[in-house]
Amino acid sequence: MDDPKAIIETYVDDVVHRLPRRQRHDVGYELRSLLNEDLDGRAADSGRPADAAMALQLLTAFGRPQDVADRYRPAGFTVIRPADAPRFAWLALGGLALQWAITLADAFTGPVPTDGWVYADSWWGRLTTWWLSWGLGSFWWPGFLITLTLVSAALGQRRRAPKPWTPRRTLDRDHVNRPAIVLGLAFGALGATLMIALPWLAVWAPGLPQPLLDAFAFDPRFLQVRAVWALPLWAAGFAVLAMVLVAGRWDRRTRRISLVLDLGWLVLLGWWLAAGRIFVAEAADGAAKLGLLLVVVFVVVDIVVTVRRTSALIRPPVVQA
Repeated sequence: MDDPKAIIETYVDDVVHRLPRRQRHDVGYELRSLLNEDLDGRAADSGRPADAAMALQLLTAFGRPQDVADRYRPAGFTVIRPADAPRFAWLALGGLALQWAITLADAFTGPVPTDGWVYADSWWGRLTTWWLSWGLGSFWWPGFLITLTLVSAALGQRRRAPKPWTPRRTLDRDHVNRPAIVLGLAFGALGATLMIALPWLAVWAPGLPQPLLDAFAFDPRFLQVRAVWALPLWAAGFAVLAMVLVAGRWDRRTRRISLVLDLGWLVLLGWWLAAGRIFVAEAADGAAKLGLLLVVVFVVVDIVVTVRRTSALIRPPVVQA
């Protein structure tokens, strides 16, 4: 096809067939006139007659017919707004990944879930069993979020007029509540004291039942090698909170120190979990490691919050010469 006008006509026809019938005539007339005028302007600027190559170059720059039709199509029922799409994706994929991480670990460490299958105890047998149960079953979470979003969008669609925008109340996230900091220091010191004194439970509470004392008996290797590293982290954490208490607010320096301490706790807790027993008794050791896993989750959340608040200030872009 060498006629540039025919190329434009084909393009316009492809666009309008993607629109509702009531819009096709008006949009087609407007789009045809716009493209022909633009083509004539390009021909005048180049000093040569319009040809097929010039028309294709114009239409390529203008956009695909699908995208152009979307520009003319009236806004309909929007389930997820573009501005909310990244947050929705993080929630959906994050919940899915969390379920997979928990259930996949249990699938490979727990007892064989299927009886009578010769390959049930192999790695791919466990993986197959997991995928047909929790693997596919975890997709309930994205579906649940989609359902909630649909209900919210439907309720918003029924409103006659959207609520006017009002500025949010300015929140100083660096300001601290001094009574809360004092309370946190007091409870932290009490908890650290109890944990430090727990290995000598039989000394300062000899009247307790022997099964209880046996349940809280620490593994000697844990006390000698791994437990002692909690002391400097506790001391540094108390020092940071004391600095924040005196200043009355967080600053970039104290947040960075807090971030380093959180990373230190993350490494230490991972070492405690992976390097062997904490308590001698099997039940106490399992319960302690489960509790440490929850602490790891809280530490990770605190790291994310600290990083976000440390980098919350909008800085000017770096212009490279």
